[in-house]
Amino acid sequence: MQNKLILYIAMSLDGYIAEKDGNISFLDEPPSPSPDLGYEEFYNSLQAVILGGKTYRQIKNELSPNKWPYEGMPCYVCTRQQSQSDPNVQFTSLPSGRQVLELISKKHSGNIWLMGGGEIIRCFMRENLIDEYYIYVMPTVLGNGIPLFPPEFPKTNLSLKSCKNIGGIVELIYQRGTSKT
Repeated sequence: MQNKLILYIAMSLDGYIAEKDGNISFLDEPPSPSPDLGYEEFYNSLQAVILGGKTYRQIKNELSPNKWPYEGMPCYVCTRQQSQSDPNVQFTSLPSGRQVLELISKKHSGNIWLMGGGEIIRCFMRENLIDEYYIYVMPTVLGNGIPLFPPEFPKTNLSLKSCKNIGGIVELIYQRGTSKT
């Protein structure tokens, strides 16, 4: 089985993945009743997770400080700030997304979740390595915050695979097209 790198992320209607201070509480306010976005099925299809350093620290220090939520899942943290030892993750400061994927491919075969903010997403987009984009548009307008695609992203052509309304949340699934810098 060939590795498929998948960006699976939610954003506000105006394109933000968090408030300026990193707060993501708007994600906990889905329409009622809570729609099934297929997360469990998606997670069960994974062989590994790639996280950015900021996302790792937010999970570890704020969102789930007492229990690693991805226990048993191979997790790779791409960061310039090497952290103390953590048995739940492997830290890497490899300079390119391609090198990170090669490292993971030696150990795991299958779907890989790219989890994080704009910096790590941009790294993998620059090399046109993201195979699929699962973007969930929440029915919330934040007005400002941390954008999913901050400035300096490469032009990237994608093909729409599907678009659907799931209980008031829009699920957009795109496949990799061609990238131009």
